[in-house]
Amino acid sequence: MRRLALSLLLAAAAAGAADVPYARLREVGDRVKCQCSSGCSYTVGSCNMLGCHFREPVLEDIRAGLEAGEPDEAVLEAVYAKYGSESRVAPRNEGFGRVGWLAPFAALLAGLAVAPWILRRWRRNARKKPGGNAVPDDVVDRYRSRIEDDLEDLE
Repeated sequence: MRRLALSLLLAAAAAGAADVPYARLREVGDRVKCQCSSGCSYTVGSCNMLGCHFREPVLEDIRAGLEAGEPDEAVLEAVYAKYGSESRVAPRNEGFGRVGWLAPFAALLAGLAVAPWILRRWRRNARKKPGGNAVPDDVVDRYRSRIEDDLEDLE
């Protein structure tokens, strides 16, 4: 009976320390940008480069943290601390990281505010310019007569 209880206890402990499911590992890995030397634009969870020198150690770090029972955020913070903030997929939503979230929207609003002013200015400048590159009448007459002579020769 003792052996059975000990076996069940060891099996339960082994089940608790079992491998992290691949789906969860990939889910957490999708929040870390891959830093391959080939200029990879994937995340660690979705990088498909064979023998990726960055993906494998990061996934091992993530797996170790998840197997230790740490929450996803703690595992990710440890990865960011080890591999640098450039491995973040998205900037932090605090402090200077908010600039990363707000800058695209601010640029869009500034562009929408400036666009009408630029369009009005272009239209005004287009109206001010005279016909511009008009060809003198004597040049047009000379080419017209040459075209008529060539057409007569064809007939």
